[in-house]
Amino acid sequence: MSGHPSSWLTAQQTAVAMNTTSAEVCRLLSIGRLKGKKHKQLGRPGLAQWFVNPTSISREKKRASKQAAAAARRRKSAKKSK
Repeated sequence: MSGHPSSWLTAQQTAVAMNTTSAEVCRLLSIGRLKGKKHKQLGRPGLAQWFVNPTSISREKKRASKQAAAAARRRKSAKKSK
């Protein structure tokens, strides 16, 4: 894990922190919503592990909660208009 602060999380740890799956974490990494680095594991050719920046995790959690709140407001206003 050289070059990364010890506070960076693996994709699996990030999934636990975000209450989601590691596949979803990898998807968020691929579309750029989470920032991370792929680190090759010595002695294990072809295998690598993602390390995710904790700052990007907190940003994504805030974005997701804002999006959920906005959806709840839309549902509430739709019920009032009926």
